[in-house]
Amino acid sequence: MLKTILALLLLTLTTPAFATNENIIIGDSLCTFIDNASKKANRLAPKGDLAGTYLWYGGTTLTWLKKALLNYPVSPRTKNVIVSTGTNSTYAEADDIEGLVTIIRSRFPYATLIVVPGSWWIKQPRGWVVTVSEEKVKAYYQRFEALGVRITTPVGDSRVCCANDPHGNFPVYQTIGAEIDAIIGDGEI
Repeated sequence: MLKTILALLLLTLTTPAFATNENIIIGDSLCTFIDNASKKANRLAPKGDLAGTYLWYGGTTLTWLKKALLNYPVSPRTKNVIVSTGTNSTYAEADDIEGLVTIIRSRFPYATLIVVPGSWWIKQPRGWVVTVSEEKVKAYYQRFEALGVRITTPVGDSRVCCANDPHGNFPVYQTIGAEIDAIIGDGEI
C-alpha cells in the first residue's frame, strides 16, 4: 500500500501540468470544433503541434497519434479521453485501432474512451478529397466499439452536414459536444 502511494506521489510530482486535465480531446483537426462544442472537455493546448506534445494536430492519422502517445506521460488524473481520428487515413482497414486503444489505456489508465467518428465525402478547395462510403466508416468505428470504446454521433457526410468541408462550427458539433458532456457528466447519454 505504501509503495503504491509513493509511486502515485512521484508520478504526480513528475507529470507536466498539462497532463492533469481531467477530460481531454486528442487526434486530428476536428478536435478544434469538438472542443468548441463541449463544455467539459478540452484540447491540451489551443494550437496543436506536429511533434505531438499536445496530442492533436491537423492532417494527422491514427499512426501519428499512436507515436505521439508513446512519448506522453502516464496521466492517472485524466477521466475521459475523446478521440477524433480516421478521416485522414480514409478509414483504412490497416489502421491499428487495437494498438491505439491499448496505448491510450496505458497512458490514461482510469479514463473512459470516447471516439467521435469523422466525416466523409469531403471536397475541400485545397484539393484534398475523402470519398468513402458511410458503410466503410461505420465498420471502422465498430472496431473501436468492439473494444469497449464509447462512440458518439459521427460528424457525417460533409455534403449534408458541413458544406463539403467539416472544418467549421457546424450544428453537428453541438450534438457531439452535448453527447460528450452527458457521458462525462453522469456516465450515460
